[in-house]
Amino acid sequence: MILVISTCKYPLSEEEFVRPIVEIVRDCGFDYHVRRYYERIEIEDYSKVLICGTALRDFDYLNHINNFADLAEYDGNVLGICAGYQILAMLFSNALEEIKKIGVYKVRIVRENPLIKGDEIRAYFLHRYALRSVNEKLIPLAMQDEEICMFKVKGRDFYGVSFHPEVLNREIIVNFLYL
Repeated sequence: MILVISTCKYPLSEEEFVRPIVEIVRDCGFDYHVRRYYERIEIEDYSKVLICGTALRDFDYLNHINNFADLAEYDGNVLGICAGYQILAMLFSNALEEIKKIGVYKVRIVRENPLIKGDEIRAYFLHRYALRSVNEKLIPLAMQDEEICMFKVKGRDFYGVSFHPEVLNREIIVNFLYL
């Protein structure tokens, strides 16, 4: 069972940021539940967790970071997309920087990983905060200029992407589901 977490404060935003993720999960034949960031979530029953992104000016999920504390001890796989990337970065004691990025950019793969094949991809970005540096708990996997746009949590199958793979790189989500 897959847990899909919406970080959207406004339900209409879920049409853009959650529905495409759910469609990919469903197309791959997985059962899933959708929960909201402000709900207390029991994650033990799920083999994988997908934390979706949200609108550019929606930051309410940052007021509910404590709802994600159990992820730090979770034994399954996690993929954090945009807001989910930010949540994972903060859970593992990294400081976000204001890096506003909107549009399609080239991404350079700097470390081989199971979610992306090749040396470079084009990805769609829509965010205001990201990472330029990380502590020893995170491993950079991909860069867009000076931004670490994909990381892995050391020793875990937890991945964060600052871009939106549901737009141009659906295979990242599919590869995650089959990890």
